[in-house]
Amino acid sequence: MITSTSGRSGRRIGDFLSIIILVAMALLVAAPSISEAKTKLWLYPDSDDPRAGGHVVTEVPFMLVVENRGTKDGDTASLVSLVVAVNDKTLLGSVTLLWPNGDVTEIVAADLYPGTPTLPCDGKNVPRHGIYPTDFTTVSVLNIDSIDEIEPGETVEIWVEVVGDDGLEVHFDAIAQGFKVKKDTEVCFGVVNPSGHDVTVILGEIGDADCPDVEIEKSANTTGVEVGGEVEYMIEVENTGDCELTDLVITEDIPTVIDPETGDLVPAFTVTAVDPVPDDQTELLITWNLDSLLPGEMATYTLTALFVEAADGQEVVNTACVTAEGDEIGIEECSSVEVAVGEESADGDIGGPGFWCNRIRFAIEGRHNATYTVEELNAFLAEINEGTDSSDGSFVFPELYDTSTLELAQDLLCHPQGAESAADRLARHLLTLWFNIVSERVDPEITLGDLCPGDEVLPDGADPTMTVDTVKLGAEDELLAEPPDEALLEWWKDVIDFINNASVGPCDGAEEAAPEPRRLRGRHLGRRGPS
Repeated sequence: MITSTSGRSGRRIGDFLSIIILVAMALLVAAPSISEAKTKLWLYPDSDDPRAGGHVVTEVPFMLVVENRGTKDGDTASLVSLVVAVNDKTLLGSVTLLWPNGDVTEIVAADLYPGTPTLPCDGKNVPRHGIYPTDFTTVSVLNIDSIDEIEPGETVEIWVEVVGDDGLEVHFDAIAQGFKVKKDTEVCFGVVNPSGHDVTVILGEIGDADCPDVEIEKSANTTGVEVGGEVEYMIEVENTGDCELTDLVITEDIPTVIDPETGDLVPAFTVTAVDPVPDDQTELLITWNLDSLLPGEMATYTLTALFVEAADGQEVVNTACVTAEGDEIGIEECSSVEVAVGEESADGDIGGPGFWCNRIRFAIEGRHNATYTVEELNAFLAEINEGTDSSDGSFVFPELYDTSTLELAQDLLCHPQGAESAADRLARHLLTLWFNIVSERVDPEITLGDLCPGDEVLPDGADPTMTVDTVKLGAEDELLAEPPDEALLEWWKDVIDFINNASVGPCDGAEEAAPEPRRLRGRHLGRRGPS
């Protein structure tokens, strides 16, 4: 019987091993077809929703859930391992893992070694999650009877007991390998749960969570980009506590890819613009120093990245981190974002703001990879702003937002950091939807339930029988309301984001059951012009 170490905090494991945890996993007998995969691993405790933002556990033991959030055939995760890392191994008594088949793994300080875990296939380091480098070990999740891999939508549940001194933090990540086909060749790539989809166990008092506290959020203006295309990244750092933060350092890690010509690691993109001017910049790292950040204050950093040929077909993940030092203060938080390049980006998505941002940019600049001419885009814009004999135009554009020229439309689409309100954010996504409709990338009469979901999920309250046109009218109606409802503005944005990130069938693999219809949210769906 495994027991807790005497004098250490944490409950005795006692009858822990007598608890029989059997997880029924319906593994497919036939191997899935390999496609351009987007295998996604998430971790969360079963007491919490599978959401972004990181999960903190203070009561042990608990059930840790490892889920493959891939949605398509070929999104299989194999060679899955659990990374177990600690902030200070002198505080560690043990970490005990009870697997679904009843096997037990116990981890003690002697099992840990310093460094940063690496991904299968390419051997690259796990992107910074705010804890590495530190003492860690990896344990295979798949050394379990009958489990060879984790299919899309499947989970593995692991009962976890942590014993140690107050102040111990035990951090969990999951890594695996996935496969995709590129130019008729099967390619292996490394997978890790994104920053914010991890779990940390904290023993003892967490301390005053309000003072100090800092949050960082990184975003991109698109989820996919062609080779030679540009992506704008925005990093927002906010002091969410009650204390002034001093000596902050914000870093942007430039990811690397393997150059197929030379076999060397090269930067996945070239940084063409940075604002504000960094204090230090190399090919692989950008650093800004910030002397002070007052409670409630936010600092914003932007950079523009031009993706290189070697990144073609890759899902490029890069990470921004903030560290804050001060009187007995030591904080580090990180945020990551993923952009699919080239072949991976051509997955049938209807088209988000970044897609149309680049369509306009490429046409104006006369690039060889422009898919629409300036004349075609101006015709789309005229239909949005003025309508045609066969269809009505928008009441929102250009009445509330001046989109009378391609340059003005591009400015709204390409600069998410310029959105100062929920209405501005909705307008950006609504303009994108209008472009998708007038360009015939999406049929306005198709229902939400007939779309193949992409990276965004249909928000609660959305009726899958609603058509795209109904959504468009509902969003315009709310933007024109006096006064608009902030919550409804965000809700309509999320619905439109679902559409723009979806694709038109046939969907890959088994389709998920449509959610139960719910009451349509919004004031009304009657069409009206500005008063």
